[in-house]
Amino acid sequence: MRSKLQELANFAYGCVAEVKGQEYEKKYASYARKLPSMIVHNGLLSTCAFVRSKANKEEAWKKVEEHLLKYLKEYEKQEVQSLVSFLSSLDLSGYRLYTKKLLYFANWLKRIAEGELKQDEE
Repeated sequence: MRSKLQELANFAYGCVAEVKGQEYEKKYASYARKLPSMIVHNGLLSTCAFVRSKANKEEAWKKVEEHLLKYLKEYEKQEVQSLVSFLSSLDLSGYRLYTKKLLYFANWLKRIAEGELKQDEE
């Protein structure tokens, strides 16, 4: 039997594995690294609106958005078509709960992406 922590880490690992070897791998790694701080500093709803606006133009952001949606659909068992629509429909306690959950997931994406994906030289 696996713990919730192991299940979430494995789920995030699967998401990052989808990106490995893709042409946008470095950009995805960079965006995954920035995602948790964006949520903390700008708020979850604002961050998701930003990700949505960028997803229309860039494959790496599109994959970030897909992974956030995948987390809600498959891991949290929520029927979600749009992050912005879903989050804006929540009451305050629900919004805070999903902020906490998505931030925790974003931190796992960051950790695993840093270890598994090619990085831009800094």
